[in-house]
Amino acid sequence: MKKFVNRSQAKKSTGMSYLGKCGSSSKIEKNSKVFKIDTYVLYLAPHTMSGYNTCPLATTDCINGCLNTSGRAGMEINSCNESSIINARIKKTKLFYENRNFFFKWLIAEIEAEKNLSLAKGHDFAIRLNGTSDINWKAYKIDGKTIFEIFSDIQFYDYTKIPNRFNNLPKNYHLTFSYTGYNWLDCVKVLDKGYNVAVVFDIYKTYNMKPENIKPLPTKYKGYKVIDGDITDYRPFDAKGSIVALRFKRIANKTTQSEVIDSVFVVSPKSKDCTYKVQRNKKVLTK
Repeated sequence: MKKFVNRSQAKKSTGMSYLGKCGSSSKIEKNSKVFKIDTYVLYLAPHTMSGYNTCPLATTDCINGCLNTSGRAGMEINSCNESSIINARIKKTKLFYENRNFFFKWLIAEIEAEKNLSLAKGHDFAIRLNGTSDINWKAYKIDGKTIFEIFSDIQFYDYTKIPNRFNNLPKNYHLTFSYTGYNWLDCVKVLDKGYNVAVVFDIYKTYNMKPENIKPLPTKYKGYKVIDGDITDYRPFDAKGSIVALRFKRIANKTTQSEVIDSVFVVSPKSKDCTYKVQRNKKVLTK
């Protein structure tokens, strides 16, 4: 198995330009604009796409609605249903499972370089390793240390569908639990411990949409306070014990998209579990 020498050698030997990087999506870029926090994100192949399972508790609905085929990756899919971005994610995932030492050495070198660039700009720096995966990064060590110990001064954050991941969290690791439509009892346990739960709502919004055409998010879901999770991607600043509302992101396959929207994974804004406050004539009314 090949050994890591430096980033240049890693690129040449694997045919990949990078493992992860900062500013890889419009939402991630909001972290820099709103908080001046540059966020390094690693996107791997979700679920079993690579032949390895990176999302142990994935449901059919979340697999079909995965962000892996939204944004730039979805727009790039050609007539043969291929995408160089998705193919690269598969290669990265195979590298993680088949040559983990090489993968981690490259990851560490890349993070160091990205961190130095951010600090030179006067920005803070954060890391999200599960951009499209749900790997337990606490379980892996390089030279006797976890990635959280190697970068103990850096804030990490991720989403997860696995409840026990909240046990013995590293001090610099923030997790948000993900609602699947089937795991509400686990959501309540997480919320009652002061952690947050991400819920996907079927509320469409584009950057050029007129304010009067944008449907509001609920103020409460199942009695818990709702906050807008699309203002930025940076979750560590979120109010504790909240529902983090994420608007459903359109995916490449329109038939699958319709099925996902109609599933329990995506909450309808008309759901009886949604509570709204609307302002009319300067008076606040509760629906």
